[in-house]
Amino acid sequence: MSIPAALNELVAALTEHAEVMSGEEVAPQRAVDVIERVRAAAARYSDATFESSGWGSPFSDLFDGEEQVEDTEENEFGDGSVPGDAERISITGRWDFVVTDQEAWFAHVAQGLDALGAGDCAVELNSAAQAMHELLAHDAPFHSYTRHGLADGGQDWVIEQIPKTLSEASDEEHRA
Repeated sequence: MSIPAALNELVAALTEHAEVMSGEEVAPQRAVDVIERVRAAAARYSDATFESSGWGSPFSDLFDGEEQVEDTEENEFGDGSVPGDAERISITGRWDFVVTDQEAWFAHVAQGLDALGAGDCAVELNSAAQAMHELLAHDAPFHSYTRHGLADGGQDWVIEQIPKTLSEASDEEHRA
């Protein structure tokens, strides 16, 4: 899909979203439908931008600061404060995957989202990266560790399509 076509689709989805959400009583399923259309159109726009220019999503970190504030307020510390003697750790890494069967991947993600009570988010999966984003956004991959002395201190992650995986890239490309 070209960038202009993806942009037109995104504008149409946003316009529909604005019209629906401007109503006084919005049916929950209708709200979910238009929200998912915007998200899917934004993902297609991001994919088209990446395919054309190699640049990542313009939306990937748009709300990171706000989400972190909300996450902090809802963590085990209640008021967002962290005990002064707490040890802080950060995990930074990169995991690359190659999707060899998109249909099987989408089916797995849809099943996982259903199990998490977010099956409505699988309505319009259009890219492997979008599918991974939906799965991680609704799952808590490190949640099981909170029973063992860890508290979630915030998250900041990005998923994007890449031209080469780590195993395909040269040492020089890794440093770039």
